[in-house]
Amino acid sequence: MNEENAPVINYIFYLQTKNELDNSYHILAEVLSKINISLLPISADDLKVIDRNKKHHLISIRNDFSSAFNFNQMRKSFLDTAMAAGKIALFDISSFSEIENAAKFQNKNMYRYFQLPQNLKQVAMTVAVDYFRDRNSQVEWPGGRRAKLPSMTNET
Repeated sequence: MNEENAPVINYIFYLQTKNELDNSYHILAEVLSKINISLLPISADDLKVIDRNKKHHLISIRNDFSSAFNFNQMRKSFLDTAMAAGKIALFDISSFSEIENAAKFQNKNMYRYFQLPQNLKQVAMTVAVDYFRDRNSQVEWPGGRRAKLPSMTNET
């Protein structure tokens, strides 16, 4: 099958900070599935070995101390490095404060923070808009246009 004709599979990873999935996962998955985005739960070990040649989108929910502790452990081991390299875009839904380097990652569009309590359906819609905006954006060369020399044939 041609790569141009291949169907595009839209997916966002859901970072599992606990052994069981929260009710918030099911709410987010239901809303995102209506927009043709699959929400895939992934553990920290699986996230470390995932394909690093392309950019991945990740949702993390920190609503208690154990999930916040596990999230901070993941940040120390690999998550901050992956965001700095532009390989992971993180949507952080949390009742805790933003991460320390939030401004640096937000400037690169690698981090988006949502303060809990908030309606998860609205958060899911915002995540979907950001996801499609990021997927459809054209990468432009940051250096500008090449200078052109004046033509030598138009001498009078």
